[in-house]
Amino acid sequence: MAACSIELKSKRDLLCPDFEGYKLSLDKLPQYSTKIENGVYNVTLSDDQFSYHHARLLGVQNQIFADPWNLECVYLIDSQWNVIKASGHDTSVNCSPASFTIPDASNQQLVPGHTGARLQFISEDMALVCDGAGQVYILQTQQRSNNGNVKWKILMSCTVPDEKIPCILLDAIIYSNNENHNIDCVLAHVVESTPEQKDKYRSQYLTMLEWITFTSVDKTSWNVDRTRQLLSRKPCSYVSLERNGQSISIAGEAEFIFVRDSEIPVVSDEEKEDEKKVNIDQPDYTWHQTDEDISVQFTVSEGVTKGDIYLTTKFNYIDFGLKNKSELLKGTLCGEVDTDSCTWTIEGRRVDLFLTKKSDGRWPLVVEGDTRGEMLMNPSEVSAIHERLATLTSGDMNVDPEKQDKPYNTQQLEECDMYPDDDTSLVRLDGNTHNVTHRIGLGSHQWLYSVNMEQNASPAICLRHDVDGLLWKLEADNNWSHVATFNAFGYVQASKEQRKFSTSPPDNSYAVICEGSHRIYVYRQSIPVSTPLRNRKTGQQVKAVSKQQVISLDNTDSILGVHATNDKLFVCTVDYLYMIKIQG
Repeated sequence: MAACSIELKSKRDLLCPDFEGYKLSLDKLPQYSTKIENGVYNVTLSDDQFSYHHARLLGVQNQIFADPWNLECVYLIDSQWNVIKASGHDTSVNCSPASFTIPDASNQQLVPGHTGARLQFISEDMALVCDGAGQVYILQTQQRSNNGNVKWKILMSCTVPDEKIPCILLDAIIYSNNENHNIDCVLAHVVESTPEQKDKYRSQYLTMLEWITFTSVDKTSWNVDRTRQLLSRKPCSYVSLERNGQSISIAGEAEFIFVRDSEIPVVSDEEKEDEKKVNIDQPDYTWHQTDEDISVQFTVSEGVTKGDIYLTTKFNYIDFGLKNKSELLKGTLCGEVDTDSCTWTIEGRRVDLFLTKKSDGRWPLVVEGDTRGEMLMNPSEVSAIHERLATLTSGDMNVDPEKQDKPYNTQQLEECDMYPDDDTSLVRLDGNTHNVTHRIGLGSHQWLYSVNMEQNASPAICLRHDVDGLLWKLEADNNWSHVATFNAFGYVQASKEQRKFSTSPPDNSYAVICEGSHRIYVYRQSIPVSTPLRNRKTGQQVKAVSKQQVISLDNTDSILGVHATNDKLFVCTVDYLYMIKIQG
């Protein structure tokens, strides 16, 4: 089954075509800080971790861990592997005693190439920790919203993979399935290619994702129930598990494929291709639709001209075909059409039929009961399918012997005519069939950042659309919904060559760019002004102003993490945690 191609449709009411820019504000934001006793644990890449995979996957990690069930607190992991809770108040920020200490720090930190430890909360009383050296812990944290500092309890620990390999925790979820409780997590690590993989992927290193499922009946005793592995020749920008554990969504420059599943055998791409060659089932026609119209494509025999084609339409009926030869499409339509706007074109052996719907909406078929056609979600697939149909209906690969073997000289192509080998995309892979079920092409949309907005929900993604940054949220129907716009944010982020982190709060009232050290930029969305203002050039009254505010920390240490709430911004360096009050 072909993957469903999804188009990202922005909402007009969330766009601001008349945005005039950010006004630099000199208003000082209140800034508070506290010293981190043992310093934040931070790992830099070793000399052996030099590849693009290492740099993208492990090079920059946010060292502040947010708790979606307690928005006033963040967590840090210090150099002694103590998990520390930090709370922000009206006029101060302070760190509490350690809630948990990751075991065996002295030995695990000696694992060659180990990465930073990662923490993720999966419910109001449970969390997962990965120590960066292959050890994963399921923790009972009790009610973290309580003011008391309750010590966390280890419910289970395991080594994933089976030997100590540096890896990083990307996502984790908890859900119930019948009488069982499940915890799924995804870890990533970089592997060196085997000789066969080098020939296949043309890469010395590969990114491996480990998808592990833990099961329990009482949420106390856990065991590993299922393991899956996915592999790609390029690193990923985004990984998120579907909150019911059925699928995984991945954004990257190259596709990830399943290579191992402990429960269901994985069929390789080569085996799938062989199966396709044995069972070729080509459609009689293809079609795609929008809310307003339908386009149907046919491949006809050589020599058919426009004089051979006839078309008869009524408001809900069509008869379209070749005179005295065959019917291409005939019967009751699945909706009403505007007969005056229905037309067709022919070019070579391809015939295109265009129908205009009288009312917006999606049709399940073109003609009721006619399943000979294949609906394509992506119109770009049309040409490829009809070229294949043309060769299948001819005994010669070159259907016109008068034509040359090549219609053009590839050496005449300019650089702008070339397509890259990889096209960045966001795909949903089913955890049981191992197939891509949904695909979004991101080639024209630069990846900006991802951010957690809600409890137990997939992280939202921010993409560049023209100059703006558009925030997209995954909905229950596996479509992505446009929920917010950060005006000109794509443009201003491109201008920040020293940027390290980008983020935004749950209410989307501002966006943040952190440089590698010292400086933070806050871009406030439109705020109504209390006193009348007028544009000096146009004379029009200005009712709202968007502000840019620049924050300078009192030291030049490297910024290691950032987290934004609706009214606070947490930033950490090696020795200090800062809280900046974002005032209305």
